Amino acid sequence: AWNPGKDRSAQGAVVEQSQQPAQKLAQRQVARERREKNGLPWLLRERRRPPNSESLICFLQEMGVNGRHRAGAVVRNVVLLSVAVLAALVRPTAGLYRDGFEVVETGPGGFFGAVIDEDTGTAWFGIDDSPARLVKVDLASMTVTGKLEMRKDEQRLWCLVRHGNFGYMGVESPGGRLVGIDLDKMTRLGYATASQFPLLAGLVVGDYGYFSAGSNPATLMRLHLLQMQKGKCEDWSACRFEVTMDKGEEAVRTMFTDATQTHLVVAMYTVPGTIVKYEIPSLRRAGHLTLQHNEDKVLCGARFGRHGIFGTATSPGRLIKVNLDTMGRESALDLIDGEDRPAAIVIHGSYAFIGFGSAWSEGTSSILKVDPERMVRVAAIITGQGQTWLYTGLGYKNYAIFGTRGTSTTRHASILRINTQPTFPGVPVPPMYNDSGADWIACNWLREYPEYHNGGAPVIGARVLVRPSDNHDWTAEHVYGYAAPDPAAPKTAIVRVHEKVTRLEDHGYVAQVDKLQSETGYKLAIILTNEVGPSHRSRSSFEMRTALSWFTEMLWVAVSGGVLAAVLAMYLIGWVYAPRIDALSPDNESEEEAGNSLLHSGNKAFSSSASGPSGPPGPAGGGGGGGEGWRNKR
Repeated sequence: AWNPGKDRSAQGAVVEQSQQPAQKLAQRQVARERREKNGLPWLLRERRRPPNSESLICFLQEMGVNGRHRAGAVVRNVVLLSVAVLAALVRPTAGLYRDGFEVVETGPGGFFGAVIDEDTGTAWFGIDDSPARLVKVDLASMTVTGKLEMRKDEQRLWCLVRHGNFGYMGVESPGGRLVGIDLDKMTRLGYATASQFPLLAGLVVGDYGYFSAGSNPATLMRLHLLQMQKGKCEDWSACRFEVTMDKGEEAVRTMFTDATQTHLVVAMYTVPGTIVKYEIPSLRRAGHLTLQHNEDKVLCGARFGRHGIFGTATSPGRLIKVNLDTMGRESALDLIDGEDRPAAIVIHGSYAFIGFGSAWSEGTSSILKVDPERMVRVAAIITGQGQTWLYTGLGYKNYAIFGTRGTSTTRHASILRINTQPTFPGVPVPPMYNDSGADWIACNWLREYPEYHNGGAPVIGARVLVRPSDNHDWTAEHVYGYAAPDPAAPKTAIVRVHEKVTRLEDHGYVAQVDKLQSETGYKLAIILTNEVGPSHRSRSSFEMRTALSWFTEMLWVAVSGGVLAAVLAMYLIGWVYAPRIDALSPDNESEEEAGNSLLHSGNKAFSSSASGPSGPPGPAGGGGGGGEGWRNKR
């Protein structure tokens, strides 16, 4: 741009710079035509450089000069770049995935309780705040379409139920108040005082609403909601009926009906946990179950066929399966560290999705997929940052919807939508070395928390790819074979690999690859398969080597044995024929004389020379005395 405030020299520099792209255009044109002779698009062959005003001016001038000539090439290049961008951005998801969420300002309480109209895809989430509030959400677009705030004195939400177009919200204060709401118009209709204690849990069956009051022992009541809506409850006793539970049965946290909807099942936040069954609508006690030691404080529950699945508020949590017909405990599933306080259970198809009322140190939590038929963990995902304390859950089409809790710092909560459909497994970890022989290698590819990487469905097959370590790619001619069972593996390629998979459902994979060459290095890779299909190939493992062959080992044993035998033979020969050295013999006259030692002869010579010239020997005593005296001096 022209700046009149600049001096003349500066303006001249600007004009000169603006002419540089035109001067360079001819040079670039010649170089570009030379590159195009190779048949490659010029846009892809040009050296990549950061965009600036000079390159932009040059590009616009070039398009103006050679617009027609370059039109086809530009379109082709744009298409190629678009494909490259899409390939970089679109990638398969690993595991269950977060399909969307909506952040709502909720205060520190967050979401607590939700109802749904599956025909319209609309859900209403209660907000546990002071005062209590209600939001209306379109689950298809994950947007808030309506909000409603209760009166100032109607504080803290405990339960929320729906009957037709009307909703009923139980608040903590004033105690026992049940607030009526028009869900379509999002307006408050009025209230009724059902008890002097807060209504902790509720359920609608037919035209009746069943609620539990937070007294000790707890109180179960039946309210005729249709009569209340029509204003025909002047005589409150005609619309309300209650029973008192047994001593010690308090703090009902969840309730639902059995498969025939003829019984009401309630579970309590007691130690140990207690589950009681009542006939409806009469509310006659029909059975109860006291859970085992350490199965304390039932926080959530849901019906799965003729069974009930209950979660305990322990760390780690535990899921308990109960036969609702016999009220007998059938099995339990112990969760792992970090999966604490299961607080919401969403039954979707043949699986249960568990939200946890806890938060990890990273500010996240998790959602677990469980097979209630076998009571095994199937898959799991980690929530996003700040999406913790999942106390609210419901199912819609292929989604599990969870409401999180706010915190004192954020004062915001999220409505999280989880796609429950499985996808391909995540990329496996590289195989690890276990053992090896002359023609085989054993490896494993067990990873920590495998359910968080299996794509949302159990892994049903695995294959091992093998190639010599001196080949640096995975082309078809370098892959030796595959390991079964894997329904997605090429059947013609399962030739050179023998598999031995251990505890497949529990993700403990071990395979033995045989028919390999001895004293050779190999690299292995893994592909996992679930019901959707195979995963991407893992990274290559470190080099794994086979052991020595049997012949080589025997040859080394023979050579080593021969060398050892030769050394032993040489030692024995040397020991037998070596001269004897009496270095430790005592020095006395008898041995010297007996052996005619050199020392004795020397002593004699010394004594004779000391006595004078040679002559006839003197007396035996004198000669002996002189010699003995010399030895004594020594």
